[in-house]
Amino acid sequence: MKAAIELEAVTFGYPGSDVRVGPVDVRVAPGEMLAILGPNGSGKTTLLRLMSGLLRPDSGRLRVLEQDPARGSRRALARRLAVVGQQAELGFPYSVLEVVLMGRAPHLEGFHLENAEDLAAAESALDATGLAHLAGRRFDTLSSGERQRVVVARALAHEPEVLLLDEPAAHLDIRQQTSLYDLMADLNRTRGLTVVSVLHDLNLASLYFGRVAMLREGRLAALGAPEDVITYTSIREVFDTDVYVDINDLTGKLNVLPLPGRRQT
Repeated sequence: MKAAIELEAVTFGYPGSDVRVGPVDVRVAPGEMLAILGPNGSGKTTLLRLMSGLLRPDSGRLRVLEQDPARGSRRALARRLAVVGQQAELGFPYSVLEVVLMGRAPHLEGFHLENAEDLAAAESALDATGLAHLAGRRFDTLSSGERQRVVVARALAHEPEVLLLDEPAAHLDIRQQTSLYDLMADLNRTRGLTVVSVLHDLNLASLYFGRVAMLREGRLAALGAPEDVITYTSIREVFDTDVYVDINDLTGKLNVLPLPGRRQT
């Protein structure tokens, strides 16, 4: 099976910075859900930006939807891949519907305006994210959590094959977090959407994702099923802290709890 995203011995470093990623080998299969975990500064966002084609590797081989992003058509890639970043800010007072319609931009030719199909895709995304009642509200009047959900809706209006998310639930309450990842899991199951998400919550990673990549200092510390990666030993080594890891009786998934005041020595 061809990969949705493939990195072979990929390295990258920002000029004038000590921040480096790689060499990294990761293959994301079509229809897979992959979580990227690691401490702050471990290279998670940089790895996601490499996967999106926004950053060009210093060395190694990168393929996104069977093409080299540096050589293929950016517009063609943008029609198949959507990215949700950490910041949900805009400089102009657009309405929620207008923001979500921006997700249709890669599908528009020239200076053509959105048509009925584009509007239907935007309204479907608003419904899926529970935001239909806010369609006429100004984006800049929303709470940080509501703005983040609008940005997710904009990505879904894109109708992508691959969705890359960078801490999409950071500003959401616990109900909205589970609602968001329930939606990702449903789209993965019903539409075959490939989802790669950076997140800090180890429990959400275990609950929703079939595979986990754990980074430390720009390198892959572990890659595999949650039960093989999210372990007491790996968390001590990667996050430099003690945790309690067990199986949740209700979900059958891993449950991770920090142990206050206890660091690795």
